[in-house]
Amino acid sequence: QITGQDWLRPSLDEGVAHPHRFVFFGLKGGVGRSTALCMTAWGLAQRGKKVLLIDFDLESPGLSGLVLPANKGADFGVVDWLLEDAVGQGADILPRMISASPLAQTTTSAIRVAAAMGVGELDYLAKLSRAYADVPGTSGPQRMGARMRKMVEQLEAQEKPDVVLIDSRAGLHDLAAVSITSLADTALLFATGGAQSWSGYRQLFSYWQHRPDVAKYVRERLVIVRALTPKTDREASVRGFKRKAYELFAETLYDELPAEQLDESELFHPGEKEESAPHFPILVDWDERFQEFDPTLPPEDGGATPTQIEGAFGQLIERLLSRLDGDSV
Repeated sequence: QITGQDWLRPSLDEGVAHPHRFVFFGLKGGVGRSTALCMTAWGLAQRGKKVLLIDFDLESPGLSGLVLPANKGADFGVVDWLLEDAVGQGADILPRMISASPLAQTTTSAIRVAAAMGVGELDYLAKLSRAYADVPGTSGPQRMGARMRKMVEQLEAQEKPDVVLIDSRAGLHDLAAVSITSLADTALLFATGGAQSWSGYRQLFSYWQHRPDVAKYVRERLVIVRALTPKTDREASVRGFKRKAYELFAETLYDELPAEQLDESELFHPGEKEESAPHFPILVDWDERFQEFDPTLPPEDGGATPTQIEGAFGQLIERLLSRLDGDSV
């Protein structure tokens, strides 16, 4: 298997109707990505959207632990589908891959979950070691990206969600590449203010920059998320983050502005303060109540209240809703 190539393989199904897919991605763990995904799922379901969650973080599966009680998982997970699909039986287990999350009990809609592994799984590592392999096909090997897309499309056809949230594997991994370049309608790039975030994203953006066709396809689908926004010295922190985010996009993925005042209508280079631009960050506040907590707990048992959720994640939820509303226009 040739690794790294899926970062340069954008989707080929332009125009094919499907629910909006949001991919939650980060260069490293510990930035609150999965928690933000759970709270966003709650916020969208609270607003009447049927939500499908898919865990693509196969090497560090944790989404099901956040949104499902230990004994309420499905019989099979994403890894099981990859193995069964390799022998032509993937469709047979689809109905037994989905669980209903109690996270939706206080909402007006449903949150459905496709976890990485099935309930009671005892052989996960052995399965995972075989899941990444290309599968022989009549016209050549079926690559991981095509197979993951097939699974997502089949789950969408079965569940008929209004929106799909995908928890991507962290880091510059092929599973993340598949999620962002092949599946995402919007890829949410979680970052903190540290140098590690900026250097990592610059590596990735520069990789795309050398393939202008890929860069043009990907750039408008990206949105940067300022994770764990601090409470102290907040104004200066946010101002510095915004500036660095704009510089990153402007120097790598945006079209270069001409030195002279020429017609710029054909160029893609949003202004620094343009709030709908990929570089303009969504702010997710740091809140100790969302560190190591159980999203499914009701407020009376120590869970978060709707007001607390909206306070920390409201901007993220509303930005996603605006993208969904844009789809329907």
